[in-house]
Amino acid sequence: MYLNKILSFFFAVLVGSAALAQGEVLRALSARPVADAGRAKDNIKRVFEYQYEMQEIPLMDDFSIDRTRKRFAQVTDPDVTLDNTLYRLTVNGNSTWDMRYSTDTTWRTTVNTNDPPETVREALPSVMVTVLDLSVHPPTSSTVEAWPAYNILDSLSAPPTDTIFLLSPELVQDSVLVYSVAAAGGTYMMNEVATPLILWQDDDVYINGTYPIDPPTIGVATFDGLANTGYPYDFPNYTAYGRADHLTSVPIDLEYPASDSIYLSFFYQAKGLSGDDNAQIVDSLILEFYAPLEQSWYQMWAIPYVDLADFQQILIPVRQERFLKEGFQFRFVNCATLSGSFDHWHLDYVRLGAQRAFNDTRLVDVAYMYPEASILQTYTSVPFARFQEASSTLMAPQVEEKLRNLDITDRFIRYGMTAVNEDGGPLASFENGLSPNSNAATILTTVHPINSAPNNFVFDNSPSTDAAFWNIKFYSQTEPDINQYNDTSYLLQELSNYYAYDDGTAEMGYGLNVAGGKLAYRYDLIGADSLRAVRMYFNPVANQPPLLPPDDGSFLVTVWSSLNPEVIQHQNFSFSSPQYRLDGIDNFVEYELDSAIRVEGTIYVGWVQTNPANLNLGFDRNRNNSNRIFYNTGGSFANTSFQGSLMMRPVMIAPVDPWASIAELDAPGDLLIFPNPAAHAVRIALSGDMPPRASVQCIDATGRTVWSERVNGTNEFSTASIANGVYVLRVVDATGTLHAQGRLVVQH
Repeated sequence: MYLNKILSFFFAVLVGSAALAQGEVLRALSARPVADAGRAKDNIKRVFEYQYEMQEIPLMDDFSIDRTRKRFAQVTDPDVTLDNTLYRLTVNGNSTWDMRYSTDTTWRTTVNTNDPPETVREALPSVMVTVLDLSVHPPTSSTVEAWPAYNILDSLSAPPTDTIFLLSPELVQDSVLVYSVAAAGGTYMMNEVATPLILWQDDDVYINGTYPIDPPTIGVATFDGLANTGYPYDFPNYTAYGRADHLTSVPIDLEYPASDSIYLSFFYQAKGLSGDDNAQIVDSLILEFYAPLEQSWYQMWAIPYVDLADFQQILIPVRQERFLKEGFQFRFVNCATLSGSFDHWHLDYVRLGAQRAFNDTRLVDVAYMYPEASILQTYTSVPFARFQEASSTLMAPQVEEKLRNLDITDRFIRYGMTAVNEDGGPLASFENGLSPNSNAATILTTVHPINSAPNNFVFDNSPSTDAAFWNIKFYSQTEPDINQYNDTSYLLQELSNYYAYDDGTAEMGYGLNVAGGKLAYRYDLIGADSLRAVRMYFNPVANQPPLLPPDDGSFLVTVWSSLNPEVIQHQNFSFSSPQYRLDGIDNFVEYELDSAIRVEGTIYVGWVQTNPANLNLGFDRNRNNSNRIFYNTGGSFANTSFQGSLMMRPVMIAPVDPWASIAELDAPGDLLIFPNPAAHAVRIALSGDMPPRASVQCIDATGRTVWSERVNGTNEFSTASIANGVYVLRVVDATGTLHAQGRLVVQH
């Protein structure tokens, strides 16, 4: 009861806030589609049992690489074998495919030849049926008394006997195929010792380097309300709440005496750059230990959701005999809102070892803290041809990378950078500095010269044609160092056919919640070019009721040459709507311009939307280009109030386009409108059949329906009473389903 009241209150606050806030909105993501999730979509009536190599202490994971087990096996995979078949129904140890039983008594009814006839009813013999619940694994079982799934009618005066089968008996045979998935191979270097790579037997969490703020090392495990598929645990129910992500260790040999002082330690942070800003007392992060002989889990530590703060280190002793066994496991679980990427916790540097103490917080490690997105100046990518024209001005003079000395003593640290073109050419290598002292337990801002002395490095693209890809590596070196994986930060620098400010990862979703809202993103171009499309990443957010779902939104791709005064250089004739790529995380969709346009100098790319649906454009919070983001929700353009970068990229015409696109989602059919512009009347035609009882709706730029009427025999409609302007014509059927839409210009 108490929990329901809290959730109801929180939901009311969310809806109230959404209703009051008019303008731009920054919201938590709702999905991070995982490409491999589709592999398991046909795994109905199949169970996969994953095998694991047992780990030994000491063990650690700082999440600089992904050590989770991906659980998307298929029967055709080489490491998968059929292990067993589990039947739902078993009688006396036997199972057959045709078993059917009733949990109510069934009867043999005999009508004799007496005068008058007499009816005798006798219960059919019952059996004890073992019933497995195949919806869970391992399945639970119960034993029930059951009867044959038929009744028998025996009329002695009119043989033969009639068997009357039940149409829907309660117990029907079913089965699942159980497959064994071999343990994943690979090793992980820890203290210069190769240990099994896989430490975690599930993959609910999101391993990333962009969500946290000042993490101990480059990479964390993020807990939220998304399952391992990248989709919410409960998408339809916006206020659904419960246990969400699990991060469960593989079995560990912990056959040690309690006197060996075994401790588990880890760092945690709530919120960070991702998730929502609401601290709810019903949310928490939990640590549980597994007792192998009891086959039971015990809660050992928990913390309610807290406000944003620095990462905190926690040490938990493992003293109880029930845990000091072979097969010990530990797991982290978060309790969260289950309808999206809410209530974030970030976990880092998990360590389990012996001969530790309650104050053993020392980490003999130097690590990078963040991934880098570009060594260009201002942009993260520019068109290849434009780079060739102004290469020296486009390279950054220098970049700064954060290194953390986790040790409590000073370390002698060297750091530098390498770069190599994937198409060939020499390896460029620079040692950019060293830190000999005064760095104990501190964050070092290391400076790496790029196009400045002494490096004066500029990409040499002579081995490349029309596009270039550079592998960049930032490294650090120190001794001793317990973890080599976090000593390096990698970057793939692309120069192809687009401009970009963002780093390619969304931490939040950005949108406007006003009909007629305009979003404009400033780009200062390098020379003249031909703009053909705009790439955008939209996140499939679940807009909380009663707001419109984002895919109900529509917008016109627009290019401005000036915002004050407002000068539209191009606006698409056809309306677009948010489209979502389901083949991976942070994948863009390309929106073609109706016709390519010549652009130069300063342009603004964006949209004008027709209704208040929040479109949830990906928002990168790690690179701040807020001074280039403008919006207009009624009046003049204003600068955004949020720090970050939009995941919106103008695409130029180029001989080669290395971007791998996918087919766009099915869109409504084409609507032919003529004449267009229209003065007094307009006629329409569909590329396909007109739906029965169809109507035409005319909608203005604010989303208001100007007029609506049934389709007549001539498909002609008057525009005499409509003011000059741009409108959307929509053809809908009797149920309101959209069949086609197009853009109408009225000009009297």
